[in-house]
Amino acid sequence: MIRQGTTSLIDTEVWMPTSLAEAWGLMEKLGENASFIAGGTLMQTHWAKGFDAPSHLISLDGIKEMIGWGKELVNGESYTRLGAAIPLDFCRQNKELIHPLLVEAARNIAAPAVRNRATIGGNIANGFGDLIPALLVLEADLSVYDGNSVQHQPIYDYIKSNNQSLIISAYVPDDPTKRFFYKKLCHREAFTPSVVTVAGTFHLHEKREISAVRLAVSGSTTQPQRLYQSEQLLEGSTLTNDQLQKVFQKIEEEFTPSTDSYSTATYKKSVAANWIVSEIARG
Repeated sequence: MIRQGTTSLIDTEVWMPTSLAEAWGLMEKLGENASFIAGGTLMQTHWAKGFDAPSHLISLDGIKEMIGWGKELVNGESYTRLGAAIPLDFCRQNKELIHPLLVEAARNIAAPAVRNRATIGGNIANGFGDLIPALLVLEADLSVYDGNSVQHQPIYDYIKSNNQSLIISAYVPDDPTKRFFYKKLCHREAFTPSVVTVAGTFHLHEKREISAVRLAVSGSTTQPQRLYQSEQLLEGSTLTNDQLQKVFQKIEEEFTPSTDSYSTATYKKSVAANWIVSEIARG
């Protein structure tokens, strides 16, 4: 059942669909004058800056497929399914349930009030969320709805293609054995967009041989990237000083951040390379 209400935003109507099909149908009917909304925290920052609110907001709060979490087997592998409507703070508050890398990422995102409202799906859908690097190195999949069916796809493909499908859930492989790191640089500790965010996972064997390396970088003005060439350079190698120097140079070559009003691309490259190499060297 579709119920119509209003917000305090002048001339903006809120729609409350209860199924994926209803939500998608409303978006098709209302077109560019409408927007999906879950936690709404990013939209609030836009409105505070003077951007116009959409004429119609389609709330995703009542869609049961986006709620809750659970353990599931996909192609024989164990995954943790996280509904897109789950608040970011759920990860921080349930350390025993969630992969520790996601817990660390959630701990570093925004302020408590924002984490209580902002959702996993919203953080991914905006394309620059600080949860994305962690999900990239964990090789998470997404289940998405395109108006016809529910499909699964790697999160990297979703981000790269600027996909407009509705995110239903994130599927995170259950592999707590890898070493991991997550670091985020902001202009100050209070709630501000990140300058650079890095995340990584790897195995470190005897004699400092490294394998199963996954590296990702992002920032508030830089779309998340997997560093495939740097991963290949590290894979199967021994962590000597000479090898780490080569990896440092490769990261600076491969990472393509943007220059913004506060930080140059060169600075961001240097921060990312230093963090990743130091975290891997520390093991």
